[in-house]
Amino acid sequence: MLQSGTEAQTVFTGLTNTMHTKGHMRLYAPVLRGVLRIFETKKGASGSIVVVATDTDVQKHTDTIKQILTSIEAGADFSTKIDPTIVGGVIVKSDNTVVDCSYKTSLLNLYRAATRK
Repeated sequence: MLQSGTEAQTVFTGLTNTMHTKGHMRLYAPVLRGVLRIFETKKGASGSIVVVATDTDVQKHTDTIKQILTSIEAGADFSTKIDPTIVGGVIVKSDNTVVDCSYKTSLLNLYRAATRK
């Protein structure tokens, strides 16, 4: 609502009334902190971030990166971050969307599935 141009006072009054009616006023402060965090991340966002294990992984996973960026409608511009702990694969972050195609996540999911009782 705030992003659509609705006056802030109207939005917060409606939020307060709704939360009071439903008996959720204890959650008012955490909800406001969450909204503030979202606005702060959007303000500093300058495109998508692609996380890879090595420099050469960007070239290796070019098709996957393009496909993910298209599916989340993020545009073609991205910055690259190197994180060797993901082992391989790619993680794409854009706004509040994260698409994790890393080997680390796949291996952890496999481990959890194998050790589940």
